[in-house]
Amino acid sequence: MRLPQPLHKLLALQTLWRALFCMALIAITWLGFTSEPYPIPSAASDKANHLLAFMVLAILARLGWPSIGLMVPLVVLASYGIALELGQAITPWRDFAVLDVMADVAGILIGYALLALIVRLTGSRLET
Repeated sequence: MRLPQPLHKLLALQTLWRALFCMALIAITWLGFTSEPYPIPSAASDKANHLLAFMVLAILARLGWPSIGLMVPLVVLASYGIALELGQAITPWRDFAVLDVMADVAGILIGYALLALIVRLTGSRLET
């Protein structure tokens, strides 16, 4: 099964994916540090929130920067997850949680796997 031509063009819009990545990064950072109740629907489990957030970041990073491979975004995003947790540790309303970092890394890997599956099933490829 091949993607229709407009979808191939959409996947190739690296500037769009980069902009969405930056917006998601800003939103996730704000959500990670706010003491306010989440103004958007979120999963009942904090770990599910971490998994979903980092799955989205991994997919957007892969689409936005396909030529840098898998390891660079994995290391950068995992480091970002650790930095978020360290930052939360110094706030009075958040705590550092190793399980959150593990959920972040799981989300990255699931995002990679999901995108690879979509690319494979559609006969598409990531443009470099």
